[in-house]
Amino acid sequence: MSNISLSLYLHIPFCKHRCAYCDFNTYTSLLDLRETYADALVAEMAQVAGGVRRPVHTIFFGGGTPSLMSPASMQRILDGVRANFDLAADAEVTMEANPGTVDLDYLTAVSQTGINRLSFGVQSVIPSELALLERTHDFGTVVEAVQMARQAGLNNFNLDLIYGVPGQTLNSWEQSVRTVLDLDPTHLSLYCLTIEPGTPMQRWLLNGRIQPPDPDLAADQYELACTILVEHGYDHYEISNWAKPGKECEHNLTYWRNGDYLGLGAGAHGHAAGMRYQIVKQPRVYLRRLEEAAAPGYPLSTAVAASHAVSRAEAISDAMMTQLRLLNEGLDLAAFEAKFGQSVAEIYGSTLAQLVDWGLVALANGRLRLTQKGWFLSNQVFYRFMLDEV
Repeated sequence: MSNISLSLYLHIPFCKHRCAYCDFNTYTSLLDLRETYADALVAEMAQVAGGVRRPVHTIFFGGGTPSLMSPASMQRILDGVRANFDLAADAEVTMEANPGTVDLDYLTAVSQTGINRLSFGVQSVIPSELALLERTHDFGTVVEAVQMARQAGLNNFNLDLIYGVPGQTLNSWEQSVRTVLDLDPTHLSLYCLTIEPGTPMQRWLLNGRIQPPDPDLAADQYELACTILVEHGYDHYEISNWAKPGKECEHNLTYWRNGDYLGLGAGAHGHAAGMRYQIVKQPRVYLRRLEEAAAPGYPLSTAVAASHAVSRAEAISDAMMTQLRLLNEGLDLAAFEAKFGQSVAEIYGSTLAQLVDWGLVALANGRLRLTQKGWFLSNQVFYRFMLDEV
């Protein structure tokens, strides 16, 4: 048995309302399944673990809206984790929450289950932008939610914001950034809006209700946020993420360091024991699948829809794309060579030289990192590494 410590991602697919930009695996008509679903998650853990209590150091409840789950069901899920895995005493346990779905009693109760970090979907402080995104809260609700979280002892929290929103200006974006900083969050995630196929926002774009996002404005918004957050003492440790010193999201660091994590719940993805896999998306199908007895064996459950062994080429490309997202840490060149038997320069030769020449990546102190210019063009950098035949 490996002593690698795992991260667990637990997908909660329920929402009261689906936002206009959302293409996540969420359902608004299945709220009556919540209690059954909590039990199914525990059944899936037992299948995957197969009686071996592997170490776990982070848990992340994503969604959907995990804060729609009752404290009792969160307790059952976390008891299931403790029964099937060796959960570290200081494990980071994050729950995503919509600001309008929580009150002090709820937050106090979930903190007693072991949740010790929250991630609030704020997205904007501007009423017209929240309306366009079809968020159901206003900023006053965010302020109250943060105050209640602190009262419940949940002082470690992330706030999400979105830039590149149609109609958003540099000034309105600056107002959002500066206003959330007044709440003194330990962590901020800033995402550029992508208009995904099949979302209401894509329909509005096609029928002319909204204008396409302006990539130049989005780059200016990103640059402005970088400047403001550094001035406020936040460490820009990943392309889209900033933290107070020592408050980086340990769970997401597992992804960016290309570590092992188990995805549990409808539509979750996992990467462990040299496999990548995805769980069936539809919650009712997920529940049915977990009634089957014969599990395929770690890390797969009977609810897996697809899985494959990670090839060497895929592992190399994954390492490049995930670790370069870490702006301070970057890619450890010696560790890469030890793992793959070839250096980055041997594998990527002319592509690497060209990206260095263009000033998009830099080699220093045994690490490969994106430059500040490369932060804005990271997708092009990753695309170049993917294009190269490994």
